[in-house]
Amino acid sequence: MPAESTRFVLVGTSHAGNVGAAARAIKVMGFSELVLVAPRWPDVLQREEAIAMASGATDVLTGARVVATLGEALAGVTWVGA
Repeated sequence: MPAESTRFVLVGTSHAGNVGAAARAIKVMGFSELVLVAPRWPDVLQREEAIAMASGATDVLTGARVVATLGEALAGVTWVGA
């Protein structure tokens, strides 16, 4: 599956550092699309812990989206793995 057609979705994240670490892992694997569903902190992508843990993957954080529902996060997706 091409990297540009792969989307990573995190639901209900409660720790900004984990979001940053996920962004770093996503980038290391060659992917870039991250969507957060109803995170604990609405500004999680701008939090210091997220940026610090992203360590070189701030572009993934910058391009990430925050949405209210899983349905919004999966809009347009034809295959889902969980």
